[in-house]
Amino acid sequence: MLNEKEKELYKIAKEKIIAGESWDKIMEETHLRLKDLKRIQRDEIDPHF
Repeated sequence: MLNEKEKELYKIAKEKIIAGESWDKIMEETHLRLKDLKRIQRDEIDPHF
């Protein structure tokens, strides 16, 4: 399960993906893997559009 810090990082990453920031910049700031970022985009962002 995700702890509070991980949930916050996922929330920040989601906002930055929606804002159109680059994968590299998001990975540097959140320390999430590209695989995690693409999962956020696929599961949480794309279904809404």
